[in-house]
This record gives sequence, C-alpha cells and structure tokens, in this order.
Amino acid sequence: MRIVYFLSALLLCHSALAQNNEQEAINKDVWNNFMQAYQDLDASLFNQIHTDDVMRLTLDNKRLLVGQDYKDRNLENFNRWNSQRLQQRIEFSFYDRIQKGNAAYEVGIYKLTRYQGGKARSFYGKFNVVLRKIKGIWKIQMDSDTNPNDSIGESDFQKGKILEY
Repeated sequence: MRIVYFLSALLLCHSALAQNNEQEAINKDVWNNFMQAYQDLDASLFNQIHTDDVMRLTLDNKRLLVGQDYKDRNLENFNRWNSQRLQQRIEFSFYDRIQKGNAAYEVGIYKLTRYQGGKARSFYGKFNVVLRKIKGIWKIQMDSDTNPNDSIGESDFQKGKILEY
C-alpha cells in the first residue's frame, strides 16, 4: 500500500513540475515578449507572439479583429506610438492559469503605465487569452479584454500573481 501512495505522490509531483515548466515556457514565449514589445514599441515582436489566425475581441466595443486585420492594426498603433515617442510599460497579474497539452487559458489583470511629461499614469483592464503551442512555441490564439476605464484598479492588480520580469 505504501508503494501505491509513493507512486501517486511521485506522479502528482511530476505533473506539477510539468505544469510549472509549461508556465515558464509560456512566460518566456508570450508574456516576456509582450512586455518587451510594449516597452520597445516593437510591432514585429508583438505580432510574432500571436497565431496567424488570432482573434482579438474587445467586448466593450463589440469588435472582433481576426488574423492579418488585427496584426495590421497593431502596426498602425505601434507606428503611432513610435511617432509620439511614447514611453510605456505593461505588467500582468494572473488570477487563473490553466494548461493542458498544447492549449492554455489564462485570466488576469494588466497594468499599462504610460510616461509623459515626467508623470506616470496607469490604466488597468481584465484580460482572457487562449494560447496554443505551435511548433514548440506558445502563441496567443485569442485575446479579449475589458475597457481600461472599468472600475479595475491597483488593488485588483495586486490580488493576482504578478509576473516578475
């Protein structure tokens, strides 16, 4: 009977380690690059972390952008930010991170801080993403978030598990 308990515990530890390794891979492939792209205003890097058939849903505007339409919109936004010499930083706090095989679903709060005239202003929103592992690399397949003008704030951000970058 002890062998059964030992093997069960070993299997649970192995499963937890595998899950943790995949979250580290997701952080490396998606979230670290997402933060870097926002900081460097790098549209190419930002578009690379999304699948070719990505769906971007903004619930408040009831707008759905798919694939190249979304990636083209990103290029426009990043070009505008570059021309404005915008300085910004985005951070993520996770409430739920579920992964199985080559699929993952994550929910959390983002904090976008923009710096202008020596002042910092932060905006918050809730995000939901579906991730896919394609050819060994995690990518965003579906991205949805709320309008940053919602009643989401720093206290909500602090409640989740903040990603260290």
